[in-house]
Amino acid sequence: MKKIPGAFATVIAILALTACSSTTPDASAPAASSPSSSAAPSSAAPSAATPPATTETSGQDTAVTITAGDQTFDATINDSQVSRDFLATLPATLTWERNAGIEYITELTAPMTETGPFYTDVEAGDIVYYNPRDSITIIYAPTSSVPTLTKMGQVTSDLAAFESLPDTTEMRIELQ
Repeated sequence: MKKIPGAFATVIAILALTACSSTTPDASAPAASSPSSSAAPSSAAPSAATPPATTETSGQDTAVTITAGDQTFDATINDSQVSRDFLATLPATLTWERNAGIEYITELTAPMTETGPFYTDVEAGDIVYYNPRDSITIIYAPTSSVPTLTKMGQVTSDLAAFESLPDTTEMRIELQ
């Protein structure tokens, strides 16, 4: 009599272990598919932001218009990661502050993906990302550089009009 309940308990234990082990692969399968399914949306989200930049640029620059008051500037944005992040936010109207009579700076509300390369050969007309302050700078006059700039693009219009803008101005940037 004691052997039957013992055998019965052993069978129950084996069934329970088998059930646990059979759900463990199933549990690990959804867990494995869950990261891949969450990886798919993660990669889908950047690719959702990326295709407009990639499609429009096809590895080339993307044309944008910068409007400040009654002044309009043409510019191009390159195909770097930080530029693709920025292009995904357009159209955007941002407040820009003149700095040292050579550039306008706007601070962003959130950092962008910064993968470099950093450069120090700054030229008038450059549009750059400055990662220590999560800011974008439009340089309109000759200047020196700091080693934490990532070039995002270039203003292709006459830069002299920047000198007549107010020290604080709203600029709207949109795709052409």
